[in-house]
Amino acid sequence: MAVTLSDKQRVSAAIVISSAFLIAELGVAFKTGSLALMADAFHYFNDLVGFVATLTSITISEKIKHRQNLSFGWQRARVLGAFFSGSFLLAFGVSILLQSVERFISLEEVDNVKLMLVVGCVGLGANVVTAAFLYDRAQSEGRADAVPVDSHAGHRHIRRSLKEPGRDLGMLGALLHVLGDALNNLGVIVAAAVIWFAPSPGRFYADPAVGMGISLMIILSAVPLVRHSGEILLQSAPAGVSLGDISHDLEKIPGIVAVHELHVWRLNQNKAVASAHVVVSDPDVASFMARARTIRECLHAYGIHSTTLQPELLLVPPSSPPPPDGPVVAVAEPPVCQIACGEGVCGHLTCCDPLRQV
Repeated sequence: MAVTLSDKQRVSAAIVISSAFLIAELGVAFKTGSLALMADAFHYFNDLVGFVATLTSITISEKIKHRQNLSFGWQRARVLGAFFSGSFLLAFGVSILLQSVERFISLEEVDNVKLMLVVGCVGLGANVVTAAFLYDRAQSEGRADAVPVDSHAGHRHIRRSLKEPGRDLGMLGALLHVLGDALNNLGVIVAAAVIWFAPSPGRFYADPAVGMGISLMIILSAVPLVRHSGEILLQSAPAGVSLGDISHDLEKIPGIVAVHELHVWRLNQNKAVASAHVVVSDPDVASFMARARTIRECLHAYGIHSTTLQPELLLVPPSSPPPPDGPVVAVAEPPVCQIACGEGVCGHLTCCDPLRQV
């Protein structure tokens, strides 16, 4: 019977394994004087910080109740944890890179290479076990959303692939920490083997050389995590979603003259939110509600399931009265926002210029 572990249980197991090995590796690092072992030990300590941050963010994000001033609750807690976890890993990589350069300038010998090799092998095994705990939960599949297409003819979202793979940034951050440790362990093993078997006096350069290579790989692995989580914190649109395509599709809906103040952002990895001002030609409320349902279907196809719409009526210049029959014809000049805060005097305090024309 297969045993299924929750994210919290997986990260807790990783904390226990990393804590036990950290204590052992620190002792051996001080005894041998190996930069690779010392770097790996500090990386384990950094992992503990990242794991604790991930565990804390998971615990917070699972809370049902939240403070009233957090209108979205703790839904970004895991993204925030992933950002700090990646930042710690990036800082560690830069630190080890600088230490490796310093060791090249001032070379030091490594004592008890056999013990260094044993610790490297044990650490690699521990990281393989930890990675097995975290890998399954770091991968997840996107979900295909079905929308009716009869009212969306000519819309660009129909051509868009709706099933996209996703990753849990919180668990991905923890997994990257472990993979960085595994690379460190491989480096320790290689450096120990070179120092043990090579007869040349320059064999001790293997220790800082391996440390430098590992630090570069750690930096390259941490940058995407920081970038992806940072983009969510900066409220960027979901990957592959074009505001131009959304605006095009909404303005294709009959009765909608224009769309402005369109904003799309990610609340977390899986949830996207949108808001827009919609200019309509028909003042009837029931008519707008019908169009609003079509708008929701359109945004649903883009993976956006929470939307705030502000309806605005089309203004017709006094010199051009509406025709006696038929719908109101759009004016030549594009409309501007009709519900501007302070009638435009506080435009610099809004998210965008309320007098901007579309």
